[in-house]
Amino acid sequence: MRVRDLLCQVDRIAPFELAEEWDNVGLMVGDLEAPVRRVAVALDATPQAVAEAAAKGCQALLCHHPLLFHPLKKLDLNAGPGRAGREAVKRDVAILAAHTNWDKAGVNTELARLLGLQEATTLDPGSGLGMCGLLPNPVPLDEFPGRVKAAWGLSHIDTYAPGGGPVSRVALCGGSGGSLWPAAKALGADLYLTADMKYHELIDANNAGLSVAVADHGEMERASLPEFARRLAPLLAEEGAEVLLLEARALAAPVRI
Repeated sequence: MRVRDLLCQVDRIAPFELAEEWDNVGLMVGDLEAPVRRVAVALDATPQAVAEAAAKGCQALLCHHPLLFHPLKKLDLNAGPGRAGREAVKRDVAILAAHTNWDKAGVNTELARLLGLQEATTLDPGSGLGMCGLLPNPVPLDEFPGRVKAAWGLSHIDTYAPGGGPVSRVALCGGSGGSLWPAAKALGADLYLTADMKYHELIDANNAGLSVAVADHGEMERASLPEFARRLAPLLAEEGAEVLLLEARALAAPVRI
């Protein structure tokens, strides 16, 4: 299998046509004709992730977050994306990204599955982002954050609740989904789960009577990566290649004081 073939297989589980226009997906660094026998999956293309991929015999690093996102005016090989790109070239590791295409094809459906949501539907049909569904049984509000932490492997979650009623209908959006809280409210959600929610978005949501729980962006999306690797594995096996999930993280574990 070559890098070009790997992109075709990724397209089968997270079609690149689903990516938002502002996004950057596909090949970040590398040679489309380079051979690939083993693929590493990680959240971010950090120098540490590139080194771990190379040490484990991988010729490609498939990440959720793009290495190259904002336009570059220079490429400093000792900082930022340039450093990871240099490591990739030195170690013959191609870097690829499946960002908003995986958000729509897998992140949110997997987060909903891990929570056990039933009758789940897309939160925002216009963008294809998020999910909203019912818990099998109502859960007391003070117990629900702990269940989310356990289901998604989070270190913490902050809850902003204007009321104390039980949680039955849950809406969620992996990553930065603060702007979608009105969609959650419109669907009758008792609580909305997302990351990176702005202060005034929280105020507006709470004033509208919607409880909100905010998780770490990376931790929330990382919960979907085992499913990404699971879906990719049989497709790569058809090509005589294999996939593995990396341990490397972009950030140290947060400390709550």
